[in-house]
Amino acid sequence: MKKLFSVFSLFALVSFALFIVLQASSLLAASDELPITTKSQDARKLFIEGRQLAEFIHNEKAYDLFNRAVEIDPEFALAYLFKAGTAAETKNFQDNLAKAVALAPKASEGEQKLIDAFRTFYQENNALKASQIYQELATMFPKDKRIQWYLGVAYDNLQEYDKEIAALERALTIDKSYSPAYQNLGYVYRWRNQYDKAEANLKEYLRLNPKEANAHDNLGDLYQKMGRFEESVKHYSEAARMDPAFAFSQAKIGITLAFMGKHEEGRRALQKAMDMEIKPVNKVYDQEGIARTYIYEGDYTKALEAADKAIQMASQVGLPEAVPFDHFVKSALYLGLNDYDKAEASIAAGLNFLEKADLLAAIKQNQRAVAAFWQAMVAAGRKDFKAALVKAGEYKTQIAAIQNPAMQRYPNWLFGCIALAQGDEKKAIQHFSQGDMDHPYFMYYFAVAKDKTGDKAGAAQLYKKVANWNIDGVWYAFVRQKASSKL
Repeated sequence: MKKLFSVFSLFALVSFALFIVLQASSLLAASDELPITTKSQDARKLFIEGRQLAEFIHNEKAYDLFNRAVEIDPEFALAYLFKAGTAAETKNFQDNLAKAVALAPKASEGEQKLIDAFRTFYQENNALKASQIYQELATMFPKDKRIQWYLGVAYDNLQEYDKEIAALERALTIDKSYSPAYQNLGYVYRWRNQYDKAEANLKEYLRLNPKEANAHDNLGDLYQKMGRFEESVKHYSEAARMDPAFAFSQAKIGITLAFMGKHEEGRRALQKAMDMEIKPVNKVYDQEGIARTYIYEGDYTKALEAADKAIQMASQVGLPEAVPFDHFVKSALYLGLNDYDKAEASIAAGLNFLEKADLLAAIKQNQRAVAAFWQAMVAAGRKDFKAALVKAGEYKTQIAAIQNPAMQRYPNWLFGCIALAQGDEKKAIQHFSQGDMDHPYFMYYFAVAKDKTGDKAGAAQLYKKVANWNIDGVWYAFVRQKASSKL
């Protein structure tokens, strides 16, 4: 259900799914469910309809309804929040979030807290504080299934999966037919490789919603992860057939074909997705997907060409945060080609664009961290380890300023990559061993370090895990083929 070429990538665990549900009835007692503050019953009705559409990822249609709601009631704070959450263009997202924050004092205490949780997450870059606000909301509204769902997503952003599962199960205790909880349970069990539980939850989602394309998209994601690629393509195809607006399901067909080694066929599928898109901005994600297929294939020259096209498209259609990120991807490609000058130039180009862009400070903070990471990697590639360690120290400081405990492992893993480049495999292993290893890019280099120290069994286990990771992402694209070649 998600687009996976996120501009925040491995450095910010942002889930736009946070935006897609709210309690929309004001008829229940305040202690039961979150109230909705609006002057107009017509606006409320539009909000409810939009919420229903958004829950099933019909974002374009939902956005239109939220927009109509705020036209009727210009002080409808939560409608602005949801309008932000279903916006395709960056400026729309930022402007509507700011409007919701400005109007929050006119809403109820619970609504103010909910808006503040979003503000804290997206404007302050503080996932930990946001989760605390959701916990307060769950105490205020213990019978609100959607608040439990929010809390579950907040725990997911912190990678506190046991707590996430507990929150989602509480939502189902309140309402056993609440579909989003089954969906999220499916994904958290998928992440944990507990496929039986993942499949059971996602099939229950399908049983409850047999006419919703998203139900098939969800199963496509599961079977892709399991390596059951033909079944994955079947479900993605059904989702796109049921609702042509599900262009992202069509795009996932392309990635799955790339996983099967059918890279050119995959690119044709991604081009078809691009032709299906309703919003021009979404074409950028498809173009980035085409770039990833070349990375999966190992053709970095073609990947660079595709990334340049994505940068050009993003500049034109209102997705400014993609421009610097794609420059940083280019730096990684040039690093793979041992062209360090061009790698450095790509990072500089990304940072130059970033400083001038009209983006939230938190987005810039995340992207600067991405830049520092690749600056360190490029210096290590040059064997300038003094400079690499200085940049790694800067990266560690930047990550510490992002209030998300789940991210605090990344600097250790960067130091591990540098130690590996220095030829100190034992030191690299010490760094990689800090915290659970759950990112395929670093997992691959952990395997390399083990391999070089003679731990062939440990290395083989990690190579296999990376090769079979099967969750699409740009950094995974750099190591999937390399890991497969080791098996």
